[in-house]
Amino acid sequence: MGAFRVVWAADLAAAAGKPVRSPVRALWLLLAKPGVLAVFLLRVQEVLHAHRILHPAAHLVRSLAHVLTGADFVPGCRIGPGLRLEHPGGVVFGAGAVLGPDGFVCQRVTLGERLGERGGHAYPVVGAGVFLGAGVTVLGGVRIGDGARVGAGAVVLDDVPAGALAVGVPAHPVPAKRNSEL
Repeated sequence: MGAFRVVWAADLAAAAGKPVRSPVRALWLLLAKPGVLAVFLLRVQEVLHAHRILHPAAHLVRSLAHVLTGADFVPGCRIGPGLRLEHPGGVVFGAGAVLGPDGFVCQRVTLGERLGERGGHAYPVVGAGVFLGAGVTVLGGVRIGDGARVGAGAVVLDDVPAGALAVGVPAHPVPAKRNSEL
């Protein structure tokens, strides 16, 4: 339970922009911001999924989160602390997806398998401090490096280096000079 508290405190701090020490403030954030509710239900789902006997309960919490917030986190995805989820509608993370700590995820973001890939199931691995803009789709066994940003509507099918800005369909890194102008 201690690990849950630490991760949840980091998630609340990400949503509020500073550490949340008041239980009343935490409750207000939970009730007033659908993204915070989605992240809370994700964390409950993770705790339940960690215990084999509670897997059915994890799937029930997944369904509840989907109905209440529009976010769908398949049990088994791994998401680091400090997740900031502003608008949870349409967010889908597949069972093997990994998102590092301090991620910022906008609406309609998908981290999923790329059907037809050889070699079994392959999900994205997203580094720490990554920003995923609205409508971003990341498919297959790609890696997005720490501190990278992916622009709205991009479809990521290849790796994105750490610190890069990737845009387009399919997504490609923007040269460093242009990146600094944006």
